[in-house]
Amino acid sequence: MKHNRIGILELKDDPFIIDVVSRLGEFPVEFLSFAEQPVPITSEYKVVVDRLSFCFPYLKELVKNMSLDGTYVVNNPFAASANNKLVDAKAFQFLGIPAPKSLVVSGPEVQNEIASVVNQPTWDRIVGEVGLPCFFKPVDGYGWDDVYEVRTLEELKERHTSCGTGKVWLVQQKINYVHYYRVFCVDRRDVLFIKWIPRPLGMGEYLHTDLGEIEHLKDKLTELTMQLNDCLDMDINVVEWCVDDKGQPWVIDAFNEVPDMPKSRMPSEYYWWIVDRFVACIKDKLSSGKQNKHSFTIPILQQP
Repeated sequence: MKHNRIGILELKDDPFIIDVVSRLGEFPVEFLSFAEQPVPITSEYKVVVDRLSFCFPYLKELVKNMSLDGTYVVNNPFAASANNKLVDAKAFQFLGIPAPKSLVVSGPEVQNEIASVVNQPTWDRIVGEVGLPCFFKPVDGYGWDDVYEVRTLEELKERHTSCGTGKVWLVQQKINYVHYYRVFCVDRRDVLFIKWIPRPLGMGEYLHTDLGEIEHLKDKLTELTMQLNDCLDMDINVVEWCVDDKGQPWVIDAFNEVPDMPKSRMPSEYYWWIVDRFVACIKDKLSSGKQNKHSFTIPILQQP
């Protein structure tokens, strides 16, 4: 039986989740912890807020099964597991969203193991497509991990040779932008543009934002952001848009399963906007009886 309560999968000292929980005061909220679990896994929660399983496969498998048991998990763990930069690119194509030119390449270990199936990259062709400098990054990367700007053909080859095992890679065109925004989308309908200075290692800088500089694009980018989040089945996400010197918008990154919300480095009014919209999203899922979408034909058990 599902109880009318919310489970939180996050560290208890996380500032963002502390503020979210403080605004859920009238609802029963519990921080989740797990040891061994009987299989098949069941769940007593109507809603689980998941901000931790993205980096722990054990937790990801647990929340998938909680979702299959009828718990609404934010974000949908099945959608989050399926999404990556290649899936996003297909969504861009369907929705008519402009994105940098990109080519996908395997890691060198795959070419060595099955050379008759996966050929060595044609580097001259790749550079001819995307130009230099360009970016070399994993298709399922997060938070600038293993993202490299390369300036020469030789540097690109060297980066590929030393990239390690177990990843699939993109070589991507570099867009010379004049404006860059992180666009928060909550519950697929509430959209907030924040101007951003991209930097690696979580050191990007959020700025007070004057949208007058993209007034002619704001409504279009807002609509595309909502459509994209609905397509990717994300209840909270950040889409990174930039605009070049010709006024052309480009989507740079469309999948942030657990958006970074640095309270100390984000303008206060923007931070609390996100907190309040996220709280409203959680309350909606709690009261509506909604369940996550799944790619299975097995019936979801109806809870009393």
